Amino acid sequence: DTTALIILAKCNYLHLLTNFIEKVYIPNAVMQEICIKDDSVKALITTSDFIEVKEVSDKKILEDISCSGLDRGEIEAIALALETGLDLIIDEKAGRKYAESKGIDILGLLGILKINLLNKHINYVEFLYILDEFKKVQFRINPKLEKIFLENLSNLANNNDYK
Repeated sequence: DTTALIILAKCNYLHLLTNFIEKVYIPNAVMQEICIKDDSVKALITTSDFIEVKEVSDKKILEDISCSGLDRGEIEAIALALETGLDLIIDEKAGRKYAESKGIDILGLLGILKINLLNKHINYVEFLYILDEFKKVQFRINPKLEKIFLENLSNLANNNDYK
């Protein structure tokens, strides 16, 4: 989905994906959304060697999802995940809910940070700093969810030496 990639690019953290993902496939609609964004974000994403545009070939899946009320980027991203059997990077609540209802494994910005923490690519202090950077560029998270997530993560960090 567009939002996660745009936030990672705006904060110059696209590399966090390469720590555990070889290739990110994005559908045409997501690339079109990226291309209307600011030039630095577009440049970082379009010149990345691990992000590739992949067209959804199963038009029946697209047609079925089109009735969901989601935007075109989310529809194509979910369709591509269904078609390829790959995980979906998405943060929008409605899109996540729909993708989960279809059995798609999803990953959001918090999950990306958590995987990087667990794999020791970043420490807990860096995790908090990066999360703050994300919020500065309009990453929205429910304060209650954030508190619970950070408490659980802090306990994990304390018990497993991720500091």
